[in-house]
Amino acid sequence: MKLLIKGGTLLDGTGVPGYKADLLINGEMIEAIGEDIKDSEAEIIDASGKIVTPGFIDMHNHADFNIFEANRAEAFVMQGLTTLLVGHCGLGVAPATKVVEEYYDEFGQKALAVKPRLWPSLKECFADLEKKGVSVNLAFMIPQGNVRACVMGLDMRPATTEELEKMKEIVRENMEVGAFGLSTGLVYPPGSATPTEELIELAKVVAEYDGIYDSHMRNEGAHILDVGMAEVIRIAAEAGVRAHISHWSVISRYKVDELTANAIQLVQESLEKGLKITADVVPYDDGMTNLPFVLLESWVFEDFNENLTNPETRQRIKKEIFQRVFAMFLAGAPWYLRIIPKMILKRLMLPVLARKVTLLHTTSAEFNGKTLFDALKTRYPNKNLLDALLDFMRDEEGGIIIRIQFKDEERSVAPLLQQPFVCVSSDALLILEGNNHPRTFSTFPRVIERFVRNNKWLELAEAIKKMTSLPASILHLPKRGILKTGNMADVVVFDYKTIREKATLANGNQYPEGIEYVIVNGNIVVEKGEHSGVLKGLILKHQK
Repeated sequence: MKLLIKGGTLLDGTGVPGYKADLLINGEMIEAIGEDIKDSEAEIIDASGKIVTPGFIDMHNHADFNIFEANRAEAFVMQGLTTLLVGHCGLGVAPATKVVEEYYDEFGQKALAVKPRLWPSLKECFADLEKKGVSVNLAFMIPQGNVRACVMGLDMRPATTEELEKMKEIVRENMEVGAFGLSTGLVYPPGSATPTEELIELAKVVAEYDGIYDSHMRNEGAHILDVGMAEVIRIAAEAGVRAHISHWSVISRYKVDELTANAIQLVQESLEKGLKITADVVPYDDGMTNLPFVLLESWVFEDFNENLTNPETRQRIKKEIFQRVFAMFLAGAPWYLRIIPKMILKRLMLPVLARKVTLLHTTSAEFNGKTLFDALKTRYPNKNLLDALLDFMRDEEGGIIIRIQFKDEERSVAPLLQQPFVCVSSDALLILEGNNHPRTFSTFPRVIERFVRNNKWLELAEAIKKMTSLPASILHLPKRGILKTGNMADVVVFDYKTIREKATLANGNQYPEGIEYVIVNGNIVVEKGEHSGVLKGLILKHQK
């Protein structure tokens, strides 16, 4: 099958300005790029007045949790994505044992609001997905949390020498079948219990294959420099591994400019010393997470309903919630806020926080887009706010996905994204039956609309590079990310004037406007804004 894209402005992904040219696709490959190409056998795509770019590559996506069921991947391909890197934050679908399955059935399912399909190894996962077919290309990381749980269960202690060797062997086996590296989620169990020294040893195995160590850091707030980034840099240096910072953020309401500048400087200094460090940034000033996951200690999930009902355990939970919220939101605060008596803080903190939290997904769709405060007062009008909160988490069986604004878009998000070693990511989690954060449907069009066209924080060619050739270079995908003769034909055609994000907090399940065509491996998957049903995506394998 041949496709001829005529009359468009090509932005080839390298960062150079756009130029008028036609693009001829033959099978999976780009056959020719030039002026006024003619081919009587080719199907013509009229791109007059449109932008033609390489397919977008998402460096941080959680689609693996339900990609087997949602294999058409509409939420992603309809926004121009042709390749997803999955298996992030130490969480993923493989490798999995019975213990890992139980973890995702209980703690994981409540935290993610999805029930993932799991596989014993990536090899078996790849085989099943290749047999079923998917609409986008998939590249997989090895989730460190899964690896640890396969060997140690959920024991929150350092590994023994024998256990560490078993974990290293699991990492090696999955790198051999094509994983791109190891991901960590160091704020989630069991990653949170993993010593740095253990991560260094696992990262050394990844380095043998020239893979990447990809980290959701241990701290992204007040201690982003001395805890979060310092650990990533240490691992990069001592393991000799290429390190990548997941969804790089400065989560703080205090000293934002200073922390952001220092975070950038820290990476720049590390690069000057010869370390290989990259990052991705989600172009939103908020975060999406699970409410119980943020507020509750892991022991609560062992008997979720009972612990949130029993008067004695409720008292313990209340104390722990205050401690966690205090640590999250007042760490790094000016001294005059930190000396406020705790009794006063307890009365003030929850109402303030509840008004800042927006509900994205609950069993009651009536609350989508509403504040947590409104939901608690509506459902439990005669209870104090803290008791209502515990009841809400219990009655919703933990499946409460929230949005909270905790970043400064202009002072922090944009400056981080502007760095030459930073690419775009969505951190998307697709909820099949319920509302999603707008990032799941609109991250990449949002960059073009908001960061390029409206606010001019990025030039268009630079933004396209951050979505295409930069992530391809980090992943060592030599035939993708650039429009070039002989490269794989992953292509997007969009209207720069009309491209826009339509998804909202109340209704996040809306496709963007302006994406005209998406071509994956030479096959039209999106045509004039409609999904074609084609399942020609590939499972990409890392090559040393």
